[in-house]
Amino acid sequence: MSAKPRSKPESQSARSRIIDAAKERFAIAGFEGTSTRQIADHAGVAQSLLLYHFESKDALWRAVMDHMFASVGDLSIASLQNEETSVKDRLSASIDAFIQICARDPDLHRLMTLEGRCESDRLSWMVDTHLRRFFEPTRDLIREGQKQGTVRPGDPTMLYYTIIAIAGSMFSFEPEMTLLDAGNQAQSKTAVSELIKSVMFTTD
Repeated sequence: MSAKPRSKPESQSARSRIIDAAKERFAIAGFEGTSTRQIADHAGVAQSLLLYHFESKDALWRAVMDHMFASVGDLSIASLQNEETSVKDRLSASIDAFIQICARDPDLHRLMTLEGRCESDRLSWMVDTHLRRFFEPTRDLIREGQKQGTVRPGDPTMLYYTIIAIAGSMFSFEPEMTLLDAGNQAQSKTAVSELIKSVMFTTD
């Protein structure tokens, strides 16, 4: 007697579990240090089912990145494009949106830190598919704010990555920081926001 076909809800649940498990494993060990068998075991599925949904580890990695940036996009881009507010207010809202994202999913910064260390086809794909659409409008707003005198002088790319470094590190390094100082304020979204804005904006 042949097995009953997997129902769509069950199949979708398995796919979601695989993506969640892959995100965790990639954030811990990186692409090269993670196998599809490890991901399947972590997701509680057969490796054959993983390969049914994703034909390769590379395809699964890209699906993970698509999944992560799908939740990032609307929140951050909307903050940057609200032309009814000032440049400083748009940058400020974008900073707060990014802090919310990092607090909700520290694996985003962990995974991108591992992937961004050296050139690869994956990194080129991530830059072209996801990162550039956040970087370019933010960089342009930083430049405009510098012309207006509301954003501190300095290389706009460095200032952009200052936002990423501070917001991402505060939440991705939470276990280490807690061991060093259990009373630290690094996981306070308000405190992180105030720190980044004190670096980004002039006091005038």
